[in-house]
Formats: sequence, C-alpha cells, structure tokens
Amino acid sequence: MKFLLLTCLTFLLTAEVMAENTNVVANPPVKEVQPGIFEIGKVRLDKSDRSISFPAAINMTNGPVEYLLVSAVGKLHESVLKTEVDPMHIHLSALLLGAKGAQTNLTVHDFDTKEIPGESIDLLVQWTEDGREKKVRAEQLVFNTATLKVTTKGPWIYNGSQVHGGTLVAQRDGLIVAIMSDPLALMNNPRPGRENDEIWEVNKSSVPPLNTPVQFILQFKGTKK
Repeated sequence: MKFLLLTCLTFLLTAEVMAENTNVVANPPVKEVQPGIFEIGKVRLDKSDRSISFPAAINMTNGPVEYLLVSAVGKLHESVLKTEVDPMHIHLSALLLGAKGAQTNLTVHDFDTKEIPGESIDLLVQWTEDGREKKVRAEQLVFNTATLKVTTKGPWIYNGSQVHGGTLVAQRDGLIVAIMSDPLALMNNPRPGRENDEIWEVNKSSVPPLNTPVQFILQFKGTKK
C-alpha cells in the first residue's frame, strides 16, 4: 500500500512539474528513506518539519555577489555557494511540502519595488569545522557594504521561478537563491537594497575555505497538516 501511494504521489508531482517544464531532467523516484523522510535525487525532504536539505559547497570567499546559491550551470562568478543538485529536484521537493508553484509574469522591477510573492523560509548552511558541526543562517555569509553590516537576519522568499517556453528557468539557468531581485530564481532576498548591484559581498569573516562541502537547508514555516 505504501509503495502504491508513493508511486501515485510521484506521478502526480511529476505531472505538475512536467506541465511547467517539457525539458526536465530525468525524473528520479521519490524514495522514502525513513518514516516521513524522502529523497528526490540528492535532495532530502522531511515532511514533519517541512524542511529540505542537499549538498553544496563554498564557491567564493570574497568579492561582489548577486546570488547566494546557483547550480553548476549558473552564474558561478557571482555566487557564494554552488551545488550539483538539479533546481528541478529542489522545486519538486518544495511542491511536495506544499509550496506555491512557479510564477509566470512578474518582472525584476516588480521584485525590486513590490512585496515578493511566495512563502517565507529560513535558509541555513551547515559544515564541519575543526571536527565540529557548525550551522549558520545563510544571510550571515553575505555582507552589506551600504550598512557596513552582515545582511539583516530574517526570512527569504520561495517564489518558485518562472516557466518560459515550457521550461522551468531555474533548471535551465541554474538559478536557485538570488540576493539581487531575480524572479527567475527559485528563492529571493526580500531585504531593502535588493535592486542594488554594488552593495552585496561575500562576508569574508564568516565563510569557510573555498570548496568546503556544506549542507544547504530550507526550513519552511510551520508544519504542513
């Protein structure tokens, strides 16, 4: 019975995403690895606390940035973190947890000047340092040169990217978490200054060394009933 339900769930979720993306990567099965904990490719989701986690790595240790996280085909020259995980698998996991689907027509100007639509989430980064696990909020890895402070503590927004010509753009372009407004990314920064490409830098005092393996964690608010 559990296998049948899981198969039906996989089919329904795949159908929803395929309706958004005709050029999707090969669809992996949804595997239950522990009670209430599932894997889609390299992405793990926990239904009980509405969290998603997957492997990533430190991509930059200094300099200006416009993205917090991109995939291997993304804008690696301006992102704090990188991952080999497919954005589509992240989005499929988010849909399974009840997140909203992709937006279709909002512009960068809309994201710059209006409240970004979507679901508030906390982003966390975890790695091993001197034999101990260290976990920080993702915004601690980004410095705001306008305020001369670490980026303000608070949530990010899961907006779900957009679909162009039958393709989920986040998958095509490797856009996962944007610091500057980008409606094509899966997630965005809602803080003031997100329209300014001159104020965001890697927080050199917080990031571990280049290529350090990390776990990237999305914590959705509340418990999905």
